[in-house]
Formats: sequence, C-alpha cells, structure tokens
Amino acid sequence: MEFIRKQLWLVLAFIGLCGFAFVWLVIPREPEIENVWHLLAKLVSYLFIIGAISFFPNKLKYGHLMVYVPFLIFLGYLIPRVSFFGVTGNVIVTNFASVGEWYTLLYLLVVQMINFTVSFAYRMGGGTPGRTMKISLLATITLFSGFLDIAFYTINPVEVPEGGLIYAHHIIVLVGHALSYKETIVFALCHLPLFLFVMWMPLDRWFARISERVQGRNQQKQKSVPTLVS
Repeated sequence: MEFIRKQLWLVLAFIGLCGFAFVWLVIPREPEIENVWHLLAKLVSYLFIIGAISFFPNKLKYGHLMVYVPFLIFLGYLIPRVSFFGVTGNVIVTNFASVGEWYTLLYLLVVQMINFTVSFAYRMGGGTPGRTMKISLLATITLFSGFLDIAFYTINPVEVPEGGLIYAHHIIVLVGHALSYKETIVFALCHLPLFLFVMWMPLDRWFARISERVQGRNQQKQKSVPTLVS
C-alpha cells in the first residue's frame, strides 16, 4: 500500500507521458486511422494518464492549486491553437457570418465548461467551498487578463495585426482602445495582485463565520417565539 500511495502515480505518469510523446511526435495527425496499433497506442497512453490522475496524492498542503494548472495549458496553448485554425481557416476568412457562433461556442461555452467541470469535479471529490471558488476565480482572472491573447501571438505563426495592436474586445471595453503586444503584457501583469489576493483570501473562514452568524440568528429567533401553554 505504501508503494501505491507514494510511487505508483509516478510510474503511471511516466509511462503515460512517454506514450503521449510518442503519439504526438510519431503518429500522423490525421482523422483517419491507418493502423490498429495507432489506436492502441493512443488508448494505452490515455489509460496510463488516467491511472496517474487516479492515484495522484491528494493530501498536499496546496494541492488544490494543482487543479488550476490545467487551465494554463488550456488557455496558454490549446485554446489559442484552436483559435488560430478558426481565424486562418474557414470560419473568419471565408465564412464571416459564422464568426459569432464560432466565438460563442469556443469562448463562452467550451472554455467556461472546462472551468465548471474541473471545479465541480474538485468539489465532488471533497474540496471545500472556498477552495472550489478560488479555482474558478483564478481561471476566470487568467482568461480575462490577456494571457490567452498574448499566447495566441506567441505560439502561433502569426504576426500582430497592422498597426501593432491586439484587438481583444474584453480589454478594449475596459481601457477604451486596443493595446499593443507589449501593453497587453503589462495589462496581464497588472492582474497579478488580484490573482494573489484571490489565492490568499480566507474564503472558507469567511463562509464559516457567515454560517455561524446565520445559525446564531436562527437560534435567537426560535428562542424569542412564545410557546403556547395548553
């Protein structure tokens, strides 16, 4: 049991990540499955990573912050890459009428459902209300900080638009105009104090005090209600 508790997740993670590297670097990125072993390699890697997550130690002091880490991957790589193919593919270039639908599905549904699903899973696994709320709030701050917009022009083979301005509408509505790439970085860094403030807020302590006060008031009301003596 000691091995399972401490080392098994590392073994599973190592094998799973090696399998992921093989799938990512060797197997062709095509929708067609040419060989059965391509599918098997993907499934086996997938199962080992599931095992690593299942046996991951969940008693770390700041373990709840580990739940936030996947958001950095989503917002720093996956979503910008999907956005890139949407911008340079058929959505915006040749089918401008569907931009709103594409934007809504990706940013207002997919991104938010990732947030809600991860937070809900953490809560169902025993996470406290305060820590669960922090996970969602930190992810939301990261989303609106400009981190995703910076990542889009960093990891994708695309240059900043003419004039050197990034037209991120959620930033424009706040500052009143589009920002340059460097100004967007400064804008994102300005969110660090808010990020740290939320991370260190004693939400569970506040929720406990509110609950105690509400419970105390209810008890006082019950005591003040006169009883009828028959």
